[in-house]
Amino acid sequence: MIRSIAVSLFLTFAVVLVGCAPAAPPPSPPPAPVADAPADIAALNAARAAFMAAYEKGDAEAIGKLYTAEAISEPNNQPTLKGRDAIVASLKSMFEQVSLKAVLTPEETRTLGSVGLDRGRYTVTVTPKAGAPPTSAEGRYMVVYVKGADGTWQVSRDMDNAAGAPPPTPSAAPSTTK
Repeated sequence: MIRSIAVSLFLTFAVVLVGCAPAAPPPSPPPAPVADAPADIAALNAARAAFMAAYEKGDAEAIGKLYTAEAISEPNNQPTLKGRDAIVASLKSMFEQVSLKAVLTPEETRTLGSVGLDRGRYTVTVTPKAGAPPTSAEGRYMVVYVKGADGTWQVSRDMDNAAGAPPPTPSAAPSTTK
């Protein structure tokens, strides 16, 4: 009996000690994502330059490597392209018909952790391979990048739109006085 009282007291004392032990500190929050790290901005600038070079060469495969497998592209006045394969197929079709030279002029290039944004203006000169004279167009673009686990930046989403002529100004209402 004394033995069971001693065991009981020991267990009670142990429970009290465990209950009074300080709790483990909560885990530290993850570090805040780094904004506009110079190496990340340089990587986005390099990706933009690689795009322009491949575009001028008509190299759809090289452009495709700049995109994630599930990327979405929304080109001006064209259907939405879902996935790298659709983007490459569309580019191949276009490059069969025309040669292009594009100049992308960034107005904002930002990163925050593993997400990047490149926004700016473009000028593109299109020369039909069938012999028609070249034409030029200007517009705006926006590209969203994601940084992979290997540190490589790829396009996740892109959109462009041509800078069209402003809508016509409504003419003055005809006069009803005579």
